[in-house]
Amino acid sequence: MSPKVKLTRQKEGQAISADEFLALKKPKGDVIIEVEGQRVSLTSLDRIYWPDEKLTKFDLLSYYLKISPHLMPFLKDRPAILQRYPRGIKAPMFFQQDTESAPPYIKTVKLVNQEGRELNYSVYTTVASLLHFVNLGTIEQHPWHSTLKHLDQADYLMLDLDPKQAPWKNVLDVALVCKEVFDEVGLPAFPKTSGSSGIHVYLPLKPKNDYRKVAAVAEALAAEVARRAPKIATIQRSLAKRQKQQVYVDAMQNARGKTIAAIFSARAKPGATVSMPLSWKQIEKGVKISDFTIENVPQLIKKNHPWKNFFDRPQELKLAV
Repeated sequence: MSPKVKLTRQKEGQAISADEFLALKKPKGDVIIEVEGQRVSLTSLDRIYWPDEKLTKFDLLSYYLKISPHLMPFLKDRPAILQRYPRGIKAPMFFQQDTESAPPYIKTVKLVNQEGRELNYSVYTTVASLLHFVNLGTIEQHPWHSTLKHLDQADYLMLDLDPKQAPWKNVLDVALVCKEVFDEVGLPAFPKTSGSSGIHVYLPLKPKNDYRKVAAVAEALAAEVARRAPKIATIQRSLAKRQKQQVYVDAMQNARGKTIAAIFSARAKPGATVSMPLSWKQIEKGVKISDFTIENVPQLIKKNHPWKNFFDRPQELKLAV
């Protein structure tokens, strides 16, 4: 179910229901939407974000509204790095970490970034906050790997399987090697498409270990994957030193302040693809990045949500690395 929503047309002051909002056909201009008691200004609904697909900001906002019950558990109370595409995917984008001004319902927190600068980060708190960020052009959602309650302790570990020039089949095969390695040490892993070019493998954690320790375990796991499948997997960061068929098993994103596209995040890529949660059976059968878009994911997830129990059994790391 989507959250209860009222949409107010600014000129007419007329409120409509969530279903009426989602049923609008090619709306233009600006509106105010009330989400769970919070009023959010949404502007330029007819602005084209994906020119080839003719998908608009309204299409993106509608997607996030539909998917928010599944997405918000992975965003709530996490600082955000806003990757903004205010004119769509083919226009210049920019990163925003420092929030100078925001509506009163946007929570901010002062944090020191990786360069040692103190910045005022926006925080995901409610569906209203998500829609506000999307209205700013934040097509992709990039939360921290930790929540405000445990800022220095990540509550998941992840490996990014980056193919570059490697064939897609190799990405799927490397993902299955990851599962084998994780299973052997008793760590249940969850795969998803990146929505861009690769696969992400996640491990839910109890927020007990600092980022350096989590990163050390991630690097050890990545090294073991590369050791088992050296023809198709590598931990070599230099693209020039990799073989074309090798998938880069990247553990370097497990650092404080680094982010990666969240589960269910739309991607600023052709096709309006989505970072889609998968089952290992889907990996075995074979899936493609293009199988999952903002147009079909809300329906697909009604049939099957492989990550619905993600936070039910967070793991404790054995740090003998």
